[in-house]
Amino acid sequence: FRMDWDRVACNERLVYGDYMEPGADPRPYREVPDMAQLQAVMEEYLTDHNAESKAPMPLVMFLDAIEHVSRVARVLRQPQGNALLLGVGGSGRQSMTKLATYISGYDLFQVEIKKGYGVADWREDVRTCLKKAALRERPTTFLFNDAQIVSDVMLEDINNILNS
Repeated sequence: FRMDWDRVACNERLVYGDYMEPGADPRPYREVPDMAQLQAVMEEYLTDHNAESKAPMPLVMFLDAIEHVSRVARVLRQPQGNALLLGVGGSGRQSMTKLATYISGYDLFQVEIKKGYGVADWREDVRTCLKKAALRERPTTFLFNDAQIVSDVMLEDINNILNS
C-alpha cells in the first residue's frame, strides 16, 4: 500500500466511546484522540461514582484500565449486551464493570451469597433483578462472579437467560 504508518495511525491507542460528553443526549460514539482528556473524564466519573456509592472504589485510572472500562462500557451499551470477563483474581474485572455500568447510566445488580443460600434464593434474586429491569425499563448490569456459584443450576439459569 506504500503508506506511512504515522499517517495511518495517528495515536498510540485507539479508543472509542460515548462517554466524553457527560449528560449528552444522544451520546455521540466517536474516537477519543486526547488520552489526557480521557483520563480526566474517567477520573471525574470515578469521583462521582464514589460520592454516590455505599462502597467507593479507590482505583488508579491508568490508560490500560481506562481502555478496559471503555471496552466493557461499549459491550454493555450494545442491545442485549453481555460479557464474560476472565482473568486472575484481583485484576479489576468487577471494579471496571461497576465503573462502566455507572458511566453507561445503568443500574447494578449483584447477588449477595449468605450462609444457607440455595437455588430457591438464587431464583428469587434473578426474578427480582429481571422484574426491576423490566418494570422500571432501566438497563441493568447483572454482575456475577465464580465465587458466587453455589450450584450448577445457577450456570444453567444464566445460560437460559442469555439464550432467550
